[in-house]
Amino acid sequence: MQVQMLTWENSEFPKQLKKIPKPPKQIYVLGNTKLLNTPCLAMIGSRNGTNYGEKMAKQFAQELCHYGITIVSGLALGIDSYSHEGALTGEGKTIAVLPSGINHIYPSQNKLLANKIVKQNGLVISEYPPNEKAKQNYFLDRNRIVCGLSLGTFVIEGAKRSGTSVTAKLTKEQGKPVFCLPSSLENGKGYTPNHLIQQGAHLVMKVEDIIQAFPEYEFRKNNRKRKRKVSQQEEDPFLNYFSDVPIHINELAEKTGKRVENLSFSLMKLQLEGKIQELPGKNFVRTDEFF
Repeated sequence: MQVQMLTWENSEFPKQLKKIPKPPKQIYVLGNTKLLNTPCLAMIGSRNGTNYGEKMAKQFAQELCHYGITIVSGLALGIDSYSHEGALTGEGKTIAVLPSGINHIYPSQNKLLANKIVKQNGLVISEYPPNEKAKQNYFLDRNRIVCGLSLGTFVIEGAKRSGTSVTAKLTKEQGKPVFCLPSSLENGKGYTPNHLIQQGAHLVMKVEDIIQAFPEYEFRKNNRKRKRKVSQQEEDPFLNYFSDVPIHINELAEKTGKRVENLSFSLMKLQLEGKIQELPGKNFVRTDEFF
């Protein structure tokens, strides 16, 4: 698969992107270009979000995909990555927008995620030529495209004076709604969504709070996909803590809030079911076929 360049004259150039202030003259794409003109929602947040933010980003991305919504984010570490991963886990589609050329994935830690997005019929895009490296001023330009492709922006977490708040402002300037997940006052990463709610952003407690904001699209939930893909997560919520990256039992205890000795039964159960594997040093990876 090769990188393509799309200009305004190309029928696949996203219609939503033509409506924003200072739209790009061309974009470079790798993957499923049909996603560019599907109903999209931007999901954004902190690069170093909390466990709560990670869980909610993945969960909401999965649920939104069941309604046929394409998840758009910036492939950054943290909430962006969790949003992309949630979409992929939910058998949905996602678009990653880069602050660099496609041949120089930024951040480099997310090269595997970018490849996974393309392999699972998603899309990676940039307004910069393939060999362009990331620059400081490219990040703001990237963010205008993230919200420019989308019907609205969903803020998961964000600290005070963060890039997340800037993207929310860009969304408002484009005349689109901002949705926010409320957060504990003790969570410093919850300042931006809470503040935006004070300013009139939509408070989100369930996926339908977003869906109902776009009645013209008549979104319908795909229950078949939910049953086949997500029910396992509901039966084994503990499984969400595992991936193809090894996790130590002490980290598991910290994330779950359980004592190490109390994790033994759950770990043994998942190993017997062939869903996780224990590695040397009390590390565990996910191995089941649904991952």
